[in-house]
Amino acid sequence: MKVGIIGAGLAGLAAGLDLADRGHEVELLERRPWAGGATYSFLDNETGEEIDNGQHLFMECTTAYRSFLERLGTLNLAFRQDRLRVSVFDQNGNRSDLWASNLPFGMHLAPTLFRYHHLSWRQKLEILRAFLSLRQMQVYQRGRLENITFAKWLREQGQSPATIREFWDFLILPTLNCRADQASASQAIFVLEEGFQKDPQSAALAVPTVGLSKLHVDPATRAIQKLGGKISLRAAIERLEIEDRRVTGVVLASNERRTFDAYVSTLAPWRLLPLLPEKLQEEEPFSQLKAFEPASILNLHLWFDRPVADFNFGAFIHSEVQWVFNRTRLAGKNENQRQHLVISISAPDDLFTLNQEQICNRVLPQLQQALPTAQEATLLRYRVIKEPEATFLPTPGLRRPNPRTPIQNLFLAGAYTATGWPATMESAVRSGIAAAAAAAAAAVETNRT
Repeated sequence: MKVGIIGAGLAGLAAGLDLADRGHEVELLERRPWAGGATYSFLDNETGEEIDNGQHLFMECTTAYRSFLERLGTLNLAFRQDRLRVSVFDQNGNRSDLWASNLPFGMHLAPTLFRYHHLSWRQKLEILRAFLSLRQMQVYQRGRLENITFAKWLREQGQSPATIREFWDFLILPTLNCRADQASASQAIFVLEEGFQKDPQSAALAVPTVGLSKLHVDPATRAIQKLGGKISLRAAIERLEIEDRRVTGVVLASNERRTFDAYVSTLAPWRLLPLLPEKLQEEEPFSQLKAFEPASILNLHLWFDRPVADFNFGAFIHSEVQWVFNRTRLAGKNENQRQHLVISISAPDDLFTLNQEQICNRVLPQLQQALPTAQEATLLRYRVIKEPEATFLPTPGLRRPNPRTPIQNLFLAGAYTATGWPATMESAVRSGIAAAAAAAAAAVETNRT
C-alpha cells in the first residue's frame, strides 16, 4: 500500500515508521523546509549551539514515546530520573523539593507534601482531601468530568483559590499548557492519575541531553528512508480532492497533484479543516475540529558568562519563570566559562505579545530575584522562541476524533486526536501508531472485499 502522510511532525514520523515497518510504501509531505513539526532543533547563529524550538521533557509513564526512542536507539540521549525529584523556588529564592517516595496506594507524594515549605498546613490538608476524593471517585461520577473545568471540580473538593493557583496549576501547566480554570476536569485528572497516582516511578522526569532533531527527528527520518520511505520537504498541501467518500489526490501549493492509496493527516485541526471541501467541513467528525483552539508556549534562552544555576532543571512559583533547564549541564559541557539556561513558560498570556527585548527585560529580573547568583553574572546573549500553535486547549466538552473517518482512505493523527493523553509527545506518537494501525487494517478489509 502506498501511503501519503501529510505532515512530518512527531505524529507523522511515528506513523511513517510504523507503516514502513509493516512493509508499506510511505511518503511524508511537509510544508516546512525541515521535519519535526513542533519538536525540532536548529543551530543558534551566534553561539553555534543546537537549540530546540521549545523545551520538552517526558515522564516514565509516557511509554509510547520511550518505546519510540528505543526503536530509534536514542533513549540513552536523555537524562532520566529513577523517581521524581524537582527543586521548587519561590520568587525570593527559597527552595523546597518535591519528590516521590516508595509508599503504595498512590501515597508516594504524601511525605514530600508534608515537608514542602511553599504551602501552609491548611493548604496541604486541602490537597490531601482532593487526592483522597480522587481515589474514592466512582465510575458513574467520572461522566461529568468531561464537561466541567478542573477548577470547578477542585472548588467542589474544598480547594481554596490560593491552593489552586499555587499547587494544582503548578502541576498541570507543564502538561496541559493551561490553568485549572480552562482545562477539562477529565483531562487534568488523567494527568494526576497517570503521572502521580499510579506508582512512584510514573512521574520520574526525563530531559533530552541533545537537540530534539538529534533525539528523534533525524533518526526517524533515516529509519523511514532505510525502509524505502521518503520525506518531501517544502511540500505544502493546498487541498484534498475527495470523491465518493474517498480521497482521490492531494494538490500541493505548487499545483502538483499527488495520489496515494491511503492518506494520513497529522495536521493540527485548524490547519486540516480548510483543506477539506466545504460540505465535508460541516460533517462529523470534521465539524468537531472547529472547537479546537491553539495554545502558545514561550521559551527564553539565556547565556551567562558563569554558572548561575546549580541544578539540571528546576521549577518556580509566584513568578512568570515557570521552569528553568540548565542546557549546559544536561549536555555534559563545562559550565565555568558559560552557562546556557532555557526558561520555559506555558500559557504565557500577554507575555507572548511582547517583543524579545521586552520579554527579557520582564522575565530576567524575576530569575535574578529567585537566583541571586544570576545578579552577579553577565548576560552574554538572549533569544526568545515563540510557538503560537504549540498545543491545543483541552477545554470542557471537547470531542477528540478517532483515527478512522467517514472518508474510507483518510485517517487522522496528531496529539489532538483521541489518545486520552494531553497534547504531548506521548500523545503525538500514540496517535501516529493508531493511525498507522487503522490504515493497515482498512487495507486488509479492502483486499478482502
